[in-house]
Amino acid sequence: MVGSLVLNRFLIERRIGSGGFGVVYEAWDGRLERPVAVKAIEQQGEAGRRVLREAQAAARLNHPGIVTLYELGEEDGNALLVSELVEGSTLARLAHAGELSDREIGEVGADLCEALDHAHSRGVVHRDIKPQNVQVTETDGEPHAKLMDFGIAHLADGAALTAPGDIVGTLAYMSPEQAEGRPAGPEADVYSLALVLYECWSGENPHRRASPAATARAIGARTRPLRRLRPDLP
Repeated sequence: MVGSLVLNRFLIERRIGSGGFGVVYEAWDGRLERPVAVKAIEQQGEAGRRVLREAQAAARLNHPGIVTLYELGEEDGNALLVSELVEGSTLARLAHAGELSDREIGEVGADLCEALDHAHSRGVVHRDIKPQNVQVTETDGEPHAKLMDFGIAHLADGAALTAPGDIVGTLAYMSPEQAEGRPAGPEADVYSLALVLYECWSGENPHRRASPAATARAIGARTRPLRRLRPDLP
C-alpha cells in the first residue's frame, strides 16, 4: 500500500503501526497539504462493523484531547479512516522508559479527564483506556495527551454493535463490569484511567498477573494504596 494514492487524495508514505483490526499509515493530504494518519481495515464481519462504530463515535467528538477524524472512505475492500496525525510517543513507551516526571503524569491525567468528560457528555464511552491508546505530544516543553482509538466505543444511546455479554477492552485495564460482560458506562472509563495513572506512578498494574485467567480473577480485588508504593508522592 505504501506509495499508492487512496481516495484520490491521500498518498501513503509509510507504515507506522498495526493492531488486531488494521494497519495505520502516515500519508500526505494533497488537497490540504498536510500529513494525516490512515487506518486501513478489511471490511469483514466484526472488523467492518467496528469501522462504522469508530467513525460514528469519533464524529461526535471535537476536543483537543481526542484525535480528530477527518474522513471515512472505502477502497479495494478496505475501510479507510483518515485522521489527524499526532506526533510524539505513546504513554506506554514514555512510562516504561521513565521519561515522564510525576508532575507530567498528573498533567497527562488531567488532559485525559477533560477528554473523557467531553466524550461522556456526548454519549460516547471509550471502553479501552490504556497507555497504548494515549499519544503524548510536547508543546513549549509541556506534555499534552490525546486519546486515540474509539474502535470499541459504546454509543450511550444504545447504538453499540457488540452483543450483550461480549467482553471488550484490554483485560489488565478493565473495570469489573467489563470483565463480567455487563454494560459499561462512563464509570468504566474512569476506572480504567485510574489504573493507567496508578501504573504510571507506581510502575506496576495492580491487575496484571502471569496469565489471563489470573489477571481476570484480580480485577476488582482490593488494590494496594498507591501511597504504600510511592510514599514520596505529594
